[in-house]
Amino acid sequence: MFKKLRKLDYWIAVPFAILSMLGIVMVFSATQGTTAAFSNFIKQGIFVIIGLFGALLLYHFNLKNLQKDSWMRNIQFGVLGALFVAKFVMPPVNGAHGWINLGLITLQPAEFLKLAIILYFANIFTRYPWQSHVRLALQPISRMTIWWLPIASLLMVFIMPDNGNGLITLLILLAMFLASGVSRRFIAMVSAIMGLGFGFLQTVIGLANHFFNLNSSNHYAIARLTSFVNPWDPNAVDTSRQLLYGYYAIAHGGLFGVGLGNSLIKPYLPESNTDFIMAVMTEELGAVTTVTVLILMMILVSRMVILGIRQKHQYLRLLLFGIATLLFIQALVNLGGVVGVLPITGVVFPFISGGGSSYIVFSAAIGLALNIAATQKKTVAIHPADIIARKDFK
Repeated sequence: MFKKLRKLDYWIAVPFAILSMLGIVMVFSATQGTTAAFSNFIKQGIFVIIGLFGALLLYHFNLKNLQKDSWMRNIQFGVLGALFVAKFVMPPVNGAHGWINLGLITLQPAEFLKLAIILYFANIFTRYPWQSHVRLALQPISRMTIWWLPIASLLMVFIMPDNGNGLITLLILLAMFLASGVSRRFIAMVSAIMGLGFGFLQTVIGLANHFFNLNSSNHYAIARLTSFVNPWDPNAVDTSRQLLYGYYAIAHGGLFGVGLGNSLIKPYLPESNTDFIMAVMTEELGAVTTVTVLILMMILVSRMVILGIRQKHQYLRLLLFGIATLLFIQALVNLGGVVGVLPITGVVFPFISGGGSSYIVFSAAIGLALNIAATQKKTVAIHPADIIARKDFK
């Protein structure tokens, strides 16, 4: 056990530890002045301990077990069962059935689905690699007997509804599919379509509002889309208030912030310790700290991508790419909603935002990445003049 700890990849472990500690501080600071501040601090500390223990456990886990049909089936059935309980048994929270209340803690099954999808489709795309001469509809993935489990779970997420986590899960699946061996032309085409969709998102929503009068809808998801196009519209003040207060918090913080706990805007942000914690952090600790957090996130993501490129085993490669996509898309969607370049979706920022389910899932993903990193053989640097050593390492 301790022998493997010597192979710990510090490019992953150190940013993970720093972000986790900063997350505990920010969860407490974001709710400071409320009756729930201390309890949120204790809960987040407990979640961090559980997450670190889970990461350590998965770091020493035999990854070959995850490729067994029994493990895949049990994981998928467990996630689908939890989603079913959250949707049809538990009472709604803010109009959505997405949580399971266990008393001391509350679980969000949609968060666990993301990692379950990564594990499942890394296995599928390894067993049945993409064949360029076979049409998409005829690919042998249909021979799998449990293919309907992750699909049913994903549909359940959208039914809840939890569109933010559902969209992130779909993007993770798309990224893993593109990394599974499809042609470069297909990857370029999909990337171009997604780039155009992102660049013209506001225009598309604006046109839809013009032709279908989306402003007249009372649905919360439609209201978020219309307020995203023009948050300064007086008719959309109720739905865009959170985004505008986020703007004020970022502007008030400046480069170095107003000091930890000194935020003036956080009482007006309804989700100050989860969805909009980056706005609170920018106000209190400044843009410099926010940029530092983003650099640490990019170190994590880029390190996993580099390890994935070096990895010779397709299953481990896809696991790394899936985890890197999870962290990147999760951070992008959260921060994009805070600064107004994407609609607000209600998803959290990895490791910084409060929330037990999300932190446990991210920590488990880090544990898997560290496990894969520890199994890779390190290349030995040999001096060009050392002829004997060069022969030995051939």
